[in-house]
Amino acid sequence: MKKTPITVIKLGGSLITFKRDKYLIDQYLDQIDRFMSSSGLLQELSLKILDLINFYHLRKIFKNLSSDLAQNPKKKIVIIHGAGSIGHSLVLHLLKNNADLETVYPIIKLTVAIQNQIIVSEAIKHGINAISFPSHLIMRGKPTEKTSVKRTDSTDLTVFEQIITETNAVPVFYGDVGHSSAGWKVFSGDVYPTALSRRLKKTYLESAIFLTNVEGKKTGIYTKDPKFNDAEFISLIEVENNKINCFGSEKEILTFQGGQTTEDFDVTEAMGGKLRNLIELANNQTHSWVVGFDEFNEALNGGNIGTRIIPKVTRGISVTFLGTGDAFASGGGKSASTFIKVKNQGILLDCGPHTLQALKNLGRKTNDIDLILISHFHGDHFGGIPFFLLETTLQQNRTKPLTIIGPPNIENQVNDLYSVLYETIANQEYPFPCKFQILTPTTSPLDICGLRIKAFKMLHTPEAQGYRIETNNSSIAYSGDTGWTEELLPLVKDTQLAILECNFFDTELEIHLNYHQLSRLKSLTDKLALIHLGSEVLDRFTVFEEEDSMFIPEEGQTIRL
Repeated sequence: MKKTPITVIKLGGSLITFKRDKYLIDQYLDQIDRFMSSSGLLQELSLKILDLINFYHLRKIFKNLSSDLAQNPKKKIVIIHGAGSIGHSLVLHLLKNNADLETVYPIIKLTVAIQNQIIVSEAIKHGINAISFPSHLIMRGKPTEKTSVKRTDSTDLTVFEQIITETNAVPVFYGDVGHSSAGWKVFSGDVYPTALSRRLKKTYLESAIFLTNVEGKKTGIYTKDPKFNDAEFISLIEVENNKINCFGSEKEILTFQGGQTTEDFDVTEAMGGKLRNLIELANNQTHSWVVGFDEFNEALNGGNIGTRIIPKVTRGISVTFLGTGDAFASGGGKSASTFIKVKNQGILLDCGPHTLQALKNLGRKTNDIDLILISHFHGDHFGGIPFFLLETTLQQNRTKPLTIIGPPNIENQVNDLYSVLYETIANQEYPFPCKFQILTPTTSPLDICGLRIKAFKMLHTPEAQGYRIETNNSSIAYSGDTGWTEELLPLVKDTQLAILECNFFDTELEIHLNYHQLSRLKSLTDKLALIHLGSEVLDRFTVFEEEDSMFIPEEGQTIRL
Protein backbone atom coordinates (compact mmCIF):
# COMPACT_ATOMS: atom_id res chain seq x y z
CA MET A 1 0.00 0.00 0.00
CA LYS A 2 1.44 3.35 -1.06
CA LYS A 3 1.31 5.83 1.79
CA THR A 4 0.54 9.54 1.45
CA PRO A 5 3.32 11.93 2.54
CA ILE A 6 2.50 14.68 5.03
CA THR A 7 4.32 17.90 5.88
CA VAL A 8 3.88 19.18 9.42
CA ILE A 9 4.33 22.88 10.10
CA LYS A 10 4.87 23.75 13.75
CA LEU A 11 4.28 27.42 14.56
CA GLY A 12 6.30 28.22 17.66
CA GLY A 13 4.55 30.14 20.42
CA SER A 14 7.43 32.61 20.54
CA LEU A 15 6.80 33.45 16.89
CA ILE A 16 3.02 33.87 16.81
CA THR A 17 2.57 35.55 20.19
CA PHE A 18 4.34 38.41 21.94
CA LYS A 19 6.05 36.16 24.40
CA ARG A 20 8.35 38.73 26.00
CA ASP A 21 5.96 41.72 26.16
CA LYS A 22 5.53 41.92 29.93
CA TYR A 23 3.03 44.79 29.71
CA LEU A 24 0.62 42.91 27.43
CA ILE A 25 1.07 39.72 29.43
CA ASP A 26 0.31 41.49 32.72
CA GLN A 27 -2.84 43.00 31.23
CA TYR A 28 -3.90 39.58 30.01
CA LEU A 29 -3.29 37.98 33.40
CA ASP A 30 -5.22 40.78 35.14
CA GLN A 31 -8.16 40.05 32.83
CA ILE A 32 -7.85 36.34 33.65
CA ASP A 33 -8.18 37.16 37.36
CA ARG A 34 -11.23 39.32 36.70
CA PHE A 35 -12.81 36.64 34.55
CA MET A 36 -12.27 33.96 37.18
CA SER A 37 -13.76 36.24 39.86
CA SER A 38 -16.89 36.66 37.68
CA SER A 39 -16.25 40.37 37.11
CA GLY A 40 -14.83 39.96 33.60
CA LEU A 41 -16.52 39.11 30.32
CA LEU A 42 -15.50 36.51 27.74
CA GLN A 43 -15.39 39.26 25.12
CA GLU A 44 -12.88 41.24 27.20
CA LEU A 45 -10.73 38.14 27.69
CA SER A 46 -10.81 37.42 23.97
CA LEU A 47 -9.63 40.97 23.22
CA LYS A 48 -6.63 40.53 25.52
CA ILE A 49 -5.79 37.27 23.75
CA LEU A 50 -6.04 39.08 20.42
CA ASP A 51 -3.56 41.69 21.71
CA LEU A 52 -0.99 38.96 22.39
CA ILE A 53 -1.12 37.40 18.91
CA ASN A 54 1.56 38.49 16.45
CA PHE A 55 -0.62 38.93 13.38
CA TYR A 56 2.26 40.24 11.29
CA HIS A 57 4.08 36.91 11.53
CA LEU A 58 0.89 34.88 11.33
CA ARG A 59 -0.40 36.55 8.18
CA LYS A 60 2.94 36.34 6.40
CA ILE A 61 3.18 32.63 7.20
CA PHE A 62 -0.35 31.91 5.96
CA LYS A 63 0.15 34.01 2.83
CA ASN A 64 3.24 31.97 1.92
CA LEU A 65 1.55 28.69 2.79
CA SER A 66 -1.54 29.54 0.75
CA SER A 67 0.66 30.31 -2.26
CA ASP A 68 2.54 27.02 -1.84
CA LEU A 69 -0.70 25.01 -1.64
CA ALA A 70 -2.05 26.73 -4.74
CA GLN A 71 1.07 25.66 -6.66
CA ASN A 72 1.02 22.14 -5.11
CA PRO A 73 -2.68 21.26 -4.71
CA LYS A 74 -1.93 17.60 -3.83
CA LYS A 75 0.34 18.55 -0.96
CA LYS A 76 -0.91 17.44 2.46
CA ILE A 77 -0.27 19.85 5.31
CA VAL A 78 -0.84 19.64 9.07
CA ILE A 79 -0.42 22.78 11.18
CA ILE A 80 0.50 22.64 14.86
CA HIS A 81 0.83 25.83 16.89
CA GLY A 82 2.13 26.50 20.35
CA ALA A 83 0.30 28.47 23.01
CA GLY A 84 3.12 30.96 23.55
CA SER A 85 2.44 33.72 26.07
CA ILE A 86 -1.28 32.88 26.09
CA GLY A 87 -0.67 29.45 27.60
CA HIS A 88 2.78 29.50 29.21
CA SER A 89 2.38 32.72 31.21
CA LEU A 90 -1.10 31.64 32.29
CA VAL A 91 0.07 28.27 33.62
CA LEU A 92 2.89 29.90 35.58
CA HIS A 93 0.48 32.56 36.89
CA LEU A 94 -2.09 30.03 38.05
CA LEU A 95 0.49 27.73 39.63
CA LYS A 96 2.45 30.46 41.42
CA ASN A 97 0.64 29.69 44.70
CA ASN A 98 1.33 25.96 44.32
CA ALA A 99 -2.09 25.34 42.85
CA ASP A 100 -2.58 22.14 40.93
CA LEU A 101 -3.56 21.90 37.28
CA GLU A 102 -6.47 19.75 38.42
CA THR A 103 -8.16 22.88 39.82
CA VAL A 104 -7.33 25.38 37.05
CA TYR A 105 -7.35 23.37 33.81
CA PRO A 106 -10.74 24.71 32.58
CA ILE A 107 -9.52 28.30 32.21
CA ILE A 108 -6.32 27.14 30.47
CA LYS A 109 -8.25 25.02 28.00
CA LEU A 110 -10.63 27.94 27.38
CA THR A 111 -7.87 30.43 26.56
CA VAL A 112 -5.86 28.16 24.23
CA ALA A 113 -9.10 27.18 22.47
CA ILE A 114 -9.87 30.88 21.87
CA GLN A 115 -6.34 31.38 20.56
CA ASN A 116 -6.74 28.36 18.27
CA GLN A 117 -9.99 29.66 16.78
CA ILE A 118 -8.39 33.03 16.07
CA ILE A 119 -5.49 31.31 14.28
CA VAL A 120 -7.81 28.99 12.34
CA SER A 121 -9.94 31.96 11.24
CA GLU A 122 -6.84 33.81 10.05
CA ALA A 123 -5.80 30.76 8.00
CA ILE A 124 -9.27 30.55 6.43
CA LYS A 125 -9.08 34.24 5.47
CA HIS A 126 -5.96 33.38 3.45
CA GLY A 127 -7.72 30.61 1.54
CA ILE A 128 -6.45 27.71 3.67
CA ASN A 129 -9.11 25.10 4.49
CA ALA A 130 -8.10 24.96 8.13
CA ILE A 131 -10.07 22.90 10.65
CA SER A 132 -9.33 22.64 14.35
CA PHE A 133 -8.49 19.22 15.80
CA PRO A 134 -8.46 18.42 19.53
CA SER A 135 -5.13 17.57 21.11
CA HIS A 136 -6.41 14.29 22.51
CA LEU A 137 -6.79 12.90 19.00
CA ILE A 138 -3.03 12.39 18.93
CA MET A 139 -2.10 12.81 22.58
CA ARG A 140 -2.79 10.28 25.28
CA GLY A 141 0.19 11.38 27.26
CA LYS A 142 1.85 9.72 30.19
CA PRO A 143 4.11 12.64 31.22
CA THR A 144 6.35 12.58 34.25
CA GLU A 145 7.12 16.28 34.58
CA LYS A 146 4.71 18.55 36.42
CA THR A 147 4.19 20.82 33.44
CA SER A 148 5.73 19.09 30.46
CA VAL A 149 5.51 16.01 28.29
CA LYS A 150 8.53 13.80 27.62
CA ARG A 151 6.80 11.00 25.76
CA THR A 152 3.35 10.72 24.32
CA ASP A 153 1.21 8.00 22.91
CA SER A 154 -1.65 8.33 20.52
CA THR A 155 -5.07 6.98 19.81
CA ASP A 156 -6.49 5.65 16.56
CA LEU A 157 -6.00 8.15 13.72
CA THR A 158 -8.28 6.51 11.14
CA VAL A 159 -10.65 9.51 10.87
CA PHE A 160 -7.78 11.99 10.78
CA GLU A 161 -6.02 10.08 8.00
CA GLN A 162 -9.25 9.72 6.03
CA ILE A 163 -9.84 13.47 6.17
CA ILE A 164 -6.31 14.41 5.16
CA THR A 165 -6.06 11.86 2.31
CA GLU A 166 -9.56 12.30 0.86
CA THR A 167 -10.11 16.05 1.28
CA ASN A 168 -8.14 19.27 0.95
CA ALA A 169 -8.60 20.12 4.63
CA VAL A 170 -5.63 21.33 6.68
CA PRO A 171 -5.88 20.01 10.26
CA VAL A 172 -4.74 22.41 12.97
CA PHE A 173 -3.62 21.05 16.36
CA TYR A 174 -2.48 23.22 19.25
CA GLY A 175 -0.66 23.15 22.57
CA ASP A 176 -3.15 22.37 25.27
CA VAL A 177 -3.79 20.96 28.72
CA GLY A 178 -4.89 17.36 28.63
CA HIS A 179 -5.58 14.46 30.92
CA SER A 180 -3.19 11.57 31.34
CA SER A 181 -2.89 8.62 33.68
CA ALA A 182 -0.91 10.94 35.96
CA GLY A 183 -3.60 13.66 35.97
CA TRP A 184 -3.84 16.95 34.09
CA LYS A 185 -0.66 17.91 32.25
CA VAL A 186 0.55 20.47 29.73
CA PHE A 187 0.74 18.99 26.24
CA SER A 188 3.52 20.80 24.40
CA GLY A 189 2.96 21.31 20.68
CA ASP A 190 6.63 20.44 20.09
CA VAL A 191 5.97 16.75 20.70
CA TYR A 192 2.85 16.48 18.52
CA PRO A 193 4.80 15.62 15.32
CA THR A 194 6.47 12.72 17.14
CA ALA A 195 3.12 11.53 18.49
CA LEU A 196 1.70 11.65 14.97
CA SER A 197 4.59 9.78 13.39
CA ARG A 198 4.21 6.84 15.77
CA ARG A 199 0.67 5.99 14.74
CA LEU A 200 0.24 6.95 11.11
CA LYS A 201 -0.78 4.00 8.92
CA LYS A 202 -2.07 5.25 5.56
CA THR A 203 0.17 8.31 5.65
CA TYR A 204 3.71 9.08 6.78
CA LEU A 205 5.48 12.15 8.07
CA GLU A 206 7.80 13.12 5.24
CA SER A 207 8.95 16.48 6.58
CA ALA A 208 8.47 18.76 9.57
CA ILE A 209 9.14 22.49 9.63
CA PHE A 210 9.52 24.10 13.06
CA LEU A 211 9.06 27.86 12.76
CA THR A 212 10.46 29.66 15.76
CA ASN A 213 12.04 32.93 16.83
CA VAL A 214 15.52 33.65 18.18
CA GLU A 215 15.89 37.37 18.70
CA GLY A 216 19.02 39.03 17.36
CA LYS A 217 20.58 35.84 15.97
CA LYS A 218 20.11 33.31 13.22
CA THR A 219 17.10 31.11 13.84
CA GLY A 220 17.76 27.46 14.56
CA ILE A 221 19.48 25.25 17.12
CA TYR A 222 22.62 26.31 18.97
CA THR A 223 25.25 24.37 20.87
CA LYS A 224 23.94 25.99 24.06
CA ASP A 225 21.44 28.67 25.04
CA PRO A 226 21.90 31.41 22.38
CA LYS A 227 21.93 34.02 25.14
CA PHE A 228 25.53 32.99 25.76
CA ASN A 229 28.15 34.66 23.56
CA ASP A 230 30.01 31.41 22.91
CA ALA A 231 26.88 29.62 21.63
CA GLU A 232 27.53 28.34 18.10
CA PHE A 233 24.88 27.93 15.43
CA ILE A 234 24.27 24.34 14.24
CA SER A 235 23.53 24.15 10.53
CA LEU A 236 23.07 20.39 10.19
CA ILE A 237 22.30 17.52 12.55
CA GLU A 238 22.73 14.00 11.17
CA VAL A 239 20.93 11.28 13.10
CA GLU A 240 22.02 7.67 13.04
CA ASN A 241 20.65 5.02 15.42
CA ASN A 242 19.37 7.69 17.82
CA LYS A 243 22.84 9.30 17.93
CA ILE A 244 23.64 12.71 16.49
CA ASN A 245 26.48 14.50 14.74
CA CYS A 246 26.24 18.29 14.69
CA PHE A 247 27.88 20.47 12.05
CA GLY A 248 28.34 24.23 11.76
CA SER A 249 27.98 26.38 8.67
CA GLU A 250 31.56 25.55 7.65
CA LYS A 251 30.95 21.79 8.09
CA GLU A 252 32.96 21.81 11.34
CA ILE A 253 31.88 19.31 14.01
CA LEU A 254 30.09 20.92 16.97
CA THR A 255 28.95 19.57 20.33
CA PHE A 256 25.40 20.15 21.52
CA GLN A 257 25.19 20.85 25.24
CA GLY A 258 21.99 19.69 26.91
CA GLY A 259 20.22 21.19 29.86
CA GLN A 260 19.66 24.55 28.25
CA THR A 261 17.62 27.08 30.15
CA THR A 262 14.07 27.96 29.20
CA GLU A 263 12.58 31.40 28.79
CA ASP A 264 10.86 33.23 31.64
CA PHE A 265 7.45 32.45 30.20
CA ASP A 266 8.06 28.81 29.21
CA VAL A 267 6.62 25.77 30.99
CA THR A 268 7.74 23.11 28.52
CA GLU A 269 11.15 21.64 27.93
CA ALA A 270 14.18 23.57 26.72
CA MET A 271 15.91 22.86 23.40
CA GLY A 272 17.45 19.65 24.74
CA GLY A 273 13.96 18.20 25.11
CA LYS A 274 12.85 19.47 21.72
CA LEU A 275 15.92 17.93 20.10
CA ARG A 276 15.02 14.49 21.49
CA ASN A 277 11.78 14.66 19.54
CA LEU A 278 13.58 15.80 16.38
CA ILE A 279 15.97 12.86 16.72
CA GLU A 280 13.07 10.43 16.95
CA LEU A 281 11.53 11.95 13.82
CA ALA A 282 14.82 11.48 11.97
CA ASN A 283 14.99 7.88 13.14
CA ASN A 284 11.62 7.44 11.43
CA GLN A 285 13.04 8.98 8.23
CA THR A 286 11.43 12.41 8.68
CA HIS A 287 13.49 15.42 7.56
CA SER A 288 13.05 18.44 9.83
CA TRP A 289 13.92 22.13 9.67
CA VAL A 290 14.13 24.64 12.53
CA VAL A 291 13.85 28.04 10.86
CA GLY A 292 12.55 31.60 11.22
CA PHE A 293 9.48 32.84 9.37
CA ASP A 294 11.60 34.69 6.76
CA GLU A 295 13.05 31.30 5.79
CA PHE A 296 9.68 29.52 5.60
CA ASN A 297 9.43 29.39 1.80
CA GLU A 298 12.89 27.90 1.41
CA ALA A 299 12.12 25.27 4.03
CA LEU A 300 8.87 24.39 2.24
CA ASN A 301 10.96 23.76 -0.88
CA GLY A 302 13.50 21.63 0.99
CA GLY A 303 16.22 24.28 1.02
CA ASN A 304 19.47 24.24 2.95
CA ILE A 305 18.30 26.76 5.52
CA GLY A 306 18.17 27.16 9.31
CA THR A 307 19.02 23.98 11.21
CA ARG A 308 18.27 20.77 9.32
CA ILE A 309 17.79 17.47 11.15
CA ILE A 310 18.10 14.53 8.77
CA PRO A 311 18.62 10.77 8.87
CA LYS A 312 22.21 10.01 7.91
CA VAL A 313 21.26 7.15 5.60
CA THR A 314 18.07 5.40 4.61
CA ARG A 315 17.70 2.39 6.84
CA GLY A 316 17.29 -1.09 5.44
CA ILE A 317 15.23 -2.50 8.32
CA SER A 318 11.80 -1.48 9.58
CA VAL A 319 10.08 -3.08 12.57
CA THR A 320 6.29 -2.89 12.98
CA PHE A 321 4.66 -4.02 16.21
CA LEU A 322 1.51 -5.93 15.24
CA GLY A 323 0.55 -7.25 18.67
CA THR A 324 1.90 -6.34 22.11
CA GLY A 325 -0.64 -8.05 24.36
CA ASP A 326 -0.49 -11.16 26.52
CA ALA A 327 -2.62 -14.31 26.25
CA PHE A 328 -5.50 -12.52 28.01
CA ALA A 329 -5.52 -9.49 25.68
CA SER A 330 -4.86 -7.29 28.71
CA GLY A 331 -5.71 -3.69 27.92
CA GLY A 332 -7.18 -4.81 24.58
CA GLY A 333 -3.76 -5.69 23.19
CA LYS A 334 -3.49 -8.07 20.25
CA SER A 335 -1.60 -11.34 20.57
CA ALA A 336 2.13 -11.56 19.97
CA SER A 337 3.52 -10.75 16.54
CA THR A 338 6.11 -8.38 15.08
CA PHE A 339 6.69 -7.68 11.37
CA ILE A 340 10.24 -7.00 10.18
CA LYS A 341 11.01 -5.70 6.71
CA VAL A 342 14.57 -6.22 5.49
CA LYS A 343 15.01 -4.99 1.93
CA ASN A 344 12.51 -7.14 0.01
CA GLN A 345 12.09 -9.79 2.72
CA GLY A 346 9.24 -9.86 5.21
CA ILE A 347 9.62 -11.68 8.53
CA LEU A 348 7.09 -12.47 11.26
CA LEU A 349 8.27 -12.98 14.81
CA ASP A 350 5.53 -15.29 16.08
CA CYS A 351 2.04 -15.48 14.61
CA GLY A 352 -0.68 -15.11 17.23
CA PRO A 353 -4.43 -15.32 16.53
CA HIS A 354 -4.67 -11.57 15.77
CA THR A 355 -1.77 -11.45 13.32
CA LEU A 356 -3.82 -11.61 10.11
CA GLN A 357 -6.15 -8.88 11.39
CA ALA A 358 -3.17 -6.68 12.37
CA LEU A 359 -1.51 -7.14 8.98
CA LYS A 360 -4.68 -6.16 7.12
CA ASN A 361 -5.22 -3.13 9.36
CA LEU A 362 -1.83 -1.88 8.16
CA GLY A 363 -2.51 -2.63 4.51
CA ARG A 364 -0.15 -5.62 4.55
CA LYS A 365 -0.76 -8.98 2.88
CA THR A 366 0.30 -12.49 3.78
CA ASN A 367 2.23 -12.44 0.50
CA ASP A 368 4.48 -9.81 2.11
CA ILE A 369 5.78 -12.51 4.46
CA ASP A 370 8.69 -14.75 3.47
CA LEU A 371 9.72 -16.13 6.87
CA ILE A 372 7.81 -16.93 10.06
CA LEU A 373 9.80 -17.53 13.24
CA ILE A 374 7.90 -19.34 16.00
CA SER A 375 9.29 -19.04 19.53
CA HIS A 376 7.11 -21.72 21.17
CA PHE A 377 3.79 -23.53 20.76
CA HIS A 378 1.46 -21.56 23.04
CA GLY A 379 -1.67 -20.35 21.27
CA ASP A 380 -1.05 -16.62 21.64
CA HIS A 381 2.25 -17.01 19.75
CA PHE A 382 1.37 -19.81 17.37
CA GLY A 383 -2.42 -19.91 16.97
CA GLY A 384 -2.61 -17.53 14.01
CA ILE A 385 -0.79 -19.78 11.57
CA PRO A 386 -3.91 -21.63 10.28
CA PHE A 387 -5.59 -18.31 9.43
CA PHE A 388 -2.38 -17.11 7.78
CA LEU A 389 -2.10 -20.26 5.65
CA LEU A 390 -5.80 -20.19 4.72
CA GLU A 391 -5.60 -16.55 3.63
CA THR A 392 -2.39 -16.87 1.67
CA THR A 393 -3.73 -19.99 -0.09
CA LEU A 394 -7.30 -18.98 -0.97
CA GLN A 395 -7.24 -15.19 -1.06
CA GLN A 396 -3.70 -14.39 -2.19
CA ASN A 397 -3.20 -17.44 -4.43
CA ARG A 398 0.36 -17.53 -3.22
CA THR A 399 3.05 -19.00 -5.45
CA LYS A 400 6.25 -17.74 -3.86
CA PRO A 401 7.97 -19.82 -1.16
CA LEU A 402 7.24 -19.56 2.57
CA THR A 403 9.66 -20.73 5.24
CA ILE A 404 8.46 -21.49 8.78
CA ILE A 405 11.26 -21.71 11.33
CA GLY A 406 10.89 -22.98 14.86
CA PRO A 407 11.78 -25.53 17.54
CA PRO A 408 11.81 -29.29 16.91
CA ASN A 409 8.49 -30.72 15.70
CA ILE A 410 7.53 -27.38 14.10
CA GLU A 411 6.14 -29.05 10.95
CA ASN A 412 3.89 -31.50 12.82
CA GLN A 413 2.66 -28.77 15.16
CA VAL A 414 1.67 -26.51 12.26
CA ASN A 415 0.00 -29.26 10.23
CA ASP A 416 -1.86 -30.69 13.24
CA LEU A 417 -3.27 -27.30 14.22
CA TYR A 418 -4.19 -26.50 10.61
CA SER A 419 -5.99 -29.84 10.31
CA VAL A 420 -8.01 -29.27 13.49
CA LEU A 421 -9.33 -25.92 12.25
CA TYR A 422 -9.54 -26.46 8.48
CA GLU A 423 -9.30 -30.20 7.88
CA THR A 424 -10.23 -30.36 4.21
CA ILE A 425 -7.80 -27.77 2.88
CA ALA A 426 -5.10 -28.69 5.39
CA ASN A 427 -5.02 -32.23 4.05
CA GLN A 428 -4.28 -30.97 0.55
CA GLU A 429 -0.78 -30.23 -0.66
CA TYR A 430 0.36 -26.64 -0.20
CA PRO A 431 -0.09 -24.80 -3.54
CA PHE A 432 3.19 -22.97 -2.94
CA PRO A 433 6.62 -24.12 -1.73
CA CYS A 434 6.37 -24.34 2.05
CA LYS A 435 9.57 -25.25 3.86
CA PHE A 436 9.84 -26.07 7.56
CA GLN A 437 13.19 -25.43 9.16
CA ILE A 438 14.19 -26.57 12.65
CA LEU A 439 16.50 -24.17 14.46
CA THR A 440 17.65 -24.76 18.03
CA PRO A 441 20.20 -23.23 20.39
CA THR A 442 22.46 -26.21 19.78
CA THR A 443 22.45 -25.98 15.98
CA SER A 444 24.50 -23.58 13.89
CA PRO A 445 23.01 -20.18 13.08
CA LEU A 446 20.82 -20.19 9.99
CA ASP A 447 21.85 -18.04 7.02
CA ILE A 448 18.75 -17.22 4.99
CA CYS A 449 17.48 -14.27 2.91
CA GLY A 450 20.59 -12.25 3.70
CA LEU A 451 20.06 -12.76 7.44
CA ARG A 452 21.81 -14.74 10.13
CA ILE A 453 19.37 -16.15 12.69
CA LYS A 454 20.56 -17.73 15.93
CA ALA A 455 18.32 -19.38 18.54
CA PHE A 456 18.74 -19.01 22.32
CA LYS A 457 17.21 -21.23 24.99
CA MET A 458 14.47 -19.41 26.93
CA LEU A 459 12.76 -20.37 30.19
CA HIS A 460 9.04 -20.85 29.53
CA THR A 461 8.06 -24.14 27.87
CA PRO A 462 10.47 -26.99 27.08
CA GLU A 463 10.80 -25.82 23.46
CA ALA A 464 10.74 -22.05 24.08
CA GLN A 465 13.49 -20.08 22.39
CA GLY A 466 14.38 -16.53 21.46
CA TYR A 467 16.05 -15.34 18.28
CA ARG A 468 18.83 -12.97 17.36
CA ILE A 469 18.52 -11.67 13.79
CA GLU A 470 21.55 -10.03 12.21
CA THR A 471 22.34 -8.32 8.92
CA ASN A 472 25.63 -6.75 7.88
CA ASN A 473 25.03 -3.71 10.06
CA SER A 474 21.91 -4.35 12.16
CA SER A 475 20.86 -6.73 14.91
CA ILE A 476 17.55 -7.46 16.62
CA ALA A 477 16.86 -9.65 19.67
CA TYR A 478 13.50 -11.31 20.31
CA SER A 479 12.74 -13.23 23.50
CA GLY A 480 9.31 -14.73 22.92
CA ASP A 481 8.01 -15.70 26.39
CA THR A 482 10.56 -16.34 29.10
CA GLY A 483 11.47 -16.00 32.72
CA TRP A 484 14.84 -14.67 33.76
CA THR A 485 17.74 -16.62 32.27
CA GLU A 486 21.37 -15.74 31.78
CA GLU A 487 20.85 -16.53 28.08
CA LEU A 488 19.15 -13.13 27.78
CA LEU A 489 22.54 -11.45 28.14
CA PRO A 490 24.16 -12.79 24.94
CA LEU A 491 20.81 -12.58 23.16
CA VAL A 492 20.51 -8.84 23.80
CA LYS A 493 24.15 -7.67 23.97
CA ASP A 494 25.14 -5.04 21.38
CA THR A 495 21.83 -5.12 19.50
CA GLN A 496 20.16 -2.08 18.01
CA LEU A 497 16.75 -3.28 19.16
CA ALA A 498 15.65 -5.85 21.72
CA ILE A 499 11.97 -6.92 21.71
CA LEU A 500 11.38 -8.55 25.07
CA GLU A 501 8.36 -9.73 26.98
CA CYS A 502 7.31 -7.77 30.09
CA ASN A 503 4.38 -9.63 31.57
CA PHE A 504 4.68 -8.23 35.10
CA PHE A 505 5.87 -5.14 36.91
CA ASP A 506 6.84 -6.44 40.38
CA THR A 507 5.62 -10.03 40.43
CA GLU A 508 8.37 -12.59 40.01
CA LEU A 509 7.39 -15.71 38.10
CA GLU A 510 9.76 -18.35 36.81
CA ILE A 511 8.31 -18.35 33.29
CA HIS A 512 7.79 -14.59 32.72
CA LEU A 513 9.82 -11.39 33.06
CA ASN A 514 9.03 -8.25 35.03
CA TYR A 515 10.04 -4.61 34.56
CA HIS A 516 12.77 -4.65 37.21
CA GLN A 517 14.47 -7.65 35.65
CA LEU A 518 14.38 -6.00 32.23
CA SER A 519 16.02 -2.88 33.64
CA ARG A 520 19.19 -4.96 33.97
CA LEU A 521 19.27 -5.37 30.18
CA LYS A 522 18.64 -1.83 28.93
CA SER A 523 22.34 -0.91 28.87
CA LEU A 524 23.07 -3.81 26.51
CA THR A 525 20.95 -2.51 23.61
CA ASP A 526 20.22 0.80 21.88
CA LYS A 527 16.46 0.35 22.24
CA LEU A 528 14.44 -2.00 24.43
CA ALA A 529 10.82 -2.54 23.33
CA LEU A 530 8.55 -4.09 25.96
CA ILE A 531 5.75 -6.35 24.69
CA HIS A 532 3.50 -9.18 25.94
CA LEU A 533 2.16 -6.70 28.45
CA GLY A 534 0.05 -7.95 31.34
CA SER A 535 -2.45 -5.92 33.34
CA GLU A 536 0.07 -5.35 36.15
CA VAL A 537 2.40 -3.58 33.71
CA LEU A 538 -0.35 -1.57 32.03
CA ASP A 539 -1.55 -0.31 35.43
CA ARG A 540 1.95 1.08 36.03
CA PHE A 541 2.46 2.45 32.51
CA THR A 542 3.75 5.88 33.56
CA VAL A 543 7.04 4.59 34.89
CA PHE A 544 8.24 3.82 31.39
CA GLU A 545 8.05 7.46 30.36
CA GLU A 546 11.16 8.13 32.45
CA GLU A 547 13.31 5.86 30.29
CA ASP A 548 14.84 7.01 27.02
CA SER A 549 16.04 3.55 25.97
CA MET A 550 13.08 1.47 27.22
CA PHE A 551 9.70 2.01 25.62
CA ILE A 552 6.30 0.43 25.18
CA PRO A 553 5.45 0.46 21.47
CA GLU A 554 1.99 1.23 20.17
CA GLU A 555 0.40 -1.51 18.11
CA GLY A 556 0.89 -0.48 14.50
CA GLN A 557 3.96 1.62 15.34
CA THR A 558 6.93 1.29 12.99
CA ILE A 559 10.52 2.09 13.85
CA ARG A 560 13.49 1.97 11.51
CA LEU A 561 17.01 0.77 12.24
